[in-house]
Amino acid sequence: MRVAFLLILLCFISGKTFSGGIRGKITTQKGEVLPYAGIAVKGTSNGTMANAEGVFEFTMPAGSYELIFQYLGFKSATKTVIVGSDFVTLDVQLEEQALNLKEASVASGQEDPAFSIMRKAIAKARFHQLQVRGYTAKVYSRSTALPTKIPFLVEKRLKKEGVQEGKAILNESVAEIKYRRPNNYSQHIVSTRNSLDNSIPSPNEYILASLYSPEIAGTVTPLSPKAFGFYKFEYEGYFEDQGQIVNKIKVIPKAYGEGVFKGSLYIIEDRWAIHSYDLQTTTSGLNISAKQIFSPVQNVWLPVNQQFKINGSYLGFAGEFRYLVSLTYNKLDVDPGLKEDIVINDHKKEATAGSGDRTKNLEKLIKDQKEFSTKNFRKLTKQYEKEQKKENKMEAGSDRMVRQDSIVVDPNANQKDTIYWQNLRPIPLTKSEVISYSQQDSIKVVKDAENEKKKPDSTHFKARHLITGNTYSFANRSTFYFKSPVLSISYNAVEGNSLNIITEWQKKWDKSYRFSIRPLARYSFGRKRLYGNIETNIGNNKWNLLLTGGEMASQFNRNNPILPFPNSLAGRLFDQSLMKLYQQRFIRTEYSIKNIADILGIDVSLEYEKRKELYNEPSSRPIFFWSQYDYTPNRPLNDELANTGFPQHNALLLDLTANIRPWRRYLIRNGEKRYLRSKGPSFAVNYKSGLPFAGDVDYSILQGTIRQNLSLGPRSSLDYSLNGGGFLSKKQIYFQDYRHFMGNEFFFQWGDPPYQFRMLPYYKYSTSEWFFQAHAVWSLQHFLLTRIEPLRVTGLSETLQVHYLKVPTISNYSELVYGIDNIYRVVRVEAVAQFHNGKYQRMGFRIGTNIRIGR
Repeated sequence: MRVAFLLILLCFISGKTFSGGIRGKITTQKGEVLPYAGIAVKGTSNGTMANAEGVFEFTMPAGSYELIFQYLGFKSATKTVIVGSDFVTLDVQLEEQALNLKEASVASGQEDPAFSIMRKAIAKARFHQLQVRGYTAKVYSRSTALPTKIPFLVEKRLKKEGVQEGKAILNESVAEIKYRRPNNYSQHIVSTRNSLDNSIPSPNEYILASLYSPEIAGTVTPLSPKAFGFYKFEYEGYFEDQGQIVNKIKVIPKAYGEGVFKGSLYIIEDRWAIHSYDLQTTTSGLNISAKQIFSPVQNVWLPVNQQFKINGSYLGFAGEFRYLVSLTYNKLDVDPGLKEDIVINDHKKEATAGSGDRTKNLEKLIKDQKEFSTKNFRKLTKQYEKEQKKENKMEAGSDRMVRQDSIVVDPNANQKDTIYWQNLRPIPLTKSEVISYSQQDSIKVVKDAENEKKKPDSTHFKARHLITGNTYSFANRSTFYFKSPVLSISYNAVEGNSLNIITEWQKKWDKSYRFSIRPLARYSFGRKRLYGNIETNIGNNKWNLLLTGGEMASQFNRNNPILPFPNSLAGRLFDQSLMKLYQQRFIRTEYSIKNIADILGIDVSLEYEKRKELYNEPSSRPIFFWSQYDYTPNRPLNDELANTGFPQHNALLLDLTANIRPWRRYLIRNGEKRYLRSKGPSFAVNYKSGLPFAGDVDYSILQGTIRQNLSLGPRSSLDYSLNGGGFLSKKQIYFQDYRHFMGNEFFFQWGDPPYQFRMLPYYKYSTSEWFFQAHAVWSLQHFLLTRIEPLRVTGLSETLQVHYLKVPTISNYSELVYGIDNIYRVVRVEAVAQFHNGKYQRMGFRIGTNIRIGR
């Protein structure tokens, strides 16, 4: 459900814990509740918000205060209160906000005034982000999930865990956050409480993003420099708030769907800063809305009231999720050089002021010149940002680092009692939330009693695990995985029905070290043989050593283009023997080094194998009309090699690969690097050789690959791959050693194969000469069907694909593909046109799914 998208939109409000304060209810003049209305102490960051019932409770020390009560669409109300040692009751009614229109109206053919306002706001967006050099803050957050529909198959099981339709699930946490411009964040999770399971701390990772940013989680904001490519704007009027003129702008996406917002944006006149917003978007068919109100703190308008909601359904589940945050700035460091006493002129409306000397820093330019055009001010802000990045590079030692985080969880974070939360909580619980906690306390008593009866070392095995499989976790950071034999049954013409027993034991220690051992036992009912292999891995996030060996029936193409499940369907139901196998007794070792200088990875492997040809079992037949059909022989058909059969022989294979990502970036979290997807292309060089001194093969092949995933806008991307090379020598070579390609001859595809052909015969064009292939997949959400908004907002997307191959036996093989993805969020349908040397051959259709079962 893309929870990361929920967290990345959040900014925060404030709250403190003292003995006295105020409490009350916020309503309209008609007495209607105003849920999540904001309360702020004038001129400070201190504040809170009402709950869903409009009830608030704000603790503060004794004294006199001016409080501002705010709600979008209503006039702000200022109340003076005197707080003593007890709570003061104050009920507040807010009046609806009427909008005024400026004298200048939009005449026919003229530009809407909203465009000029937005050009100025966009020009100054980065300036407002850079104003805050740093802060420390105390954060209270609360998330509330309300399931409204639970699938019948899991309803009883979830009820035992306290998850029921109509029952709220709560999570509360308190954290201390420090921020330093441009990208340094640290968090200390002080306490956490969860109505579902309070035994494990669940700190929220606050990814502090702002609407001033060009994008939030792939969604283009209305203040992005490229906003006019995705939005239209309408001026709806203005009102006055806290001495400022506020313009209401209607945000209208040119094509609503994933990656864009719709709603209202409120911009302060002359400052061109955000006053508030009420925006909606969608992701994976879920509706997302965010409301936020800003207030002046040290003459900088900062977010003080955030509420976030998501609702919808996914795979039979439906419900609503709300996220509220209260933040108190303890130290707010505002850049003294970035002040508001400047004038921004719309370059399309007024004379353009000179840009000045770009080599000067922004503070000095602002001092020397008070008036800028929108274009020039954006250029100056970019120059200032470059200077910030240079400073960051000097401090961090690398310009590849985009962010540095530290997250520490207090060992006693989940041990706070009810009184602690009652005294600290700045947003009162609603009646349903109180009931949720009391019900969960009852469930916990029952669970604790059950746990006392269980053996301490129990793995909690249940009979259903024989069907579903399971992963068992132990206290010493080790796990044992057992795959269901039911999900491991497969069929092919060589082995008949086969049963796999797959298990894995894994042990972790320190920060990233791990060791695993994975045995596989396979019984072939057709060959009446038991065989298998065993694989061990040891390493960390910088290196890995693998050792494996055994006996298996393996595909000629070691990249395994045919997966067991589709092949079983093809063999049993559609009389197609797709998988071509040979017997392999082998031992293999591989050593991988990752992230050398952050951009280079090297893999080297050495494998020794004994190869033997296999044949179809005489008893192999499809289920339906088995007497009328037979399978094709197990020898692959190839245009270059008339007979792909081979005698028994041995092979010693050396495989070297270098992966280079020159544009790779990373963030640092708790001292560890976490690499991000590269925006530039990646390169791979592979050399493989059959070594004759210990085997019967003697050849060498060299190939190179370029890959890149380009973002083209909201939910639009171009993923491409270019691969080519050839054999340097081939004194002795068998069909296993040919360069094979990822073909497909079955209508059903499992997984998401962007670099796999859709209709290419598996082995027809395999070669021992030279080759070149190219794949390009353009994903977009505003093409044919996705122009229809009700379809687009379900998460449906379309793809246009090109797949191309050139080898000696066919000059130009190509496929043009139109696909529809995310049908019911799991199904993919594709129409494929096949061409040989530019001449149309035939049309095919493919259906697939991204769902994976087990490992």
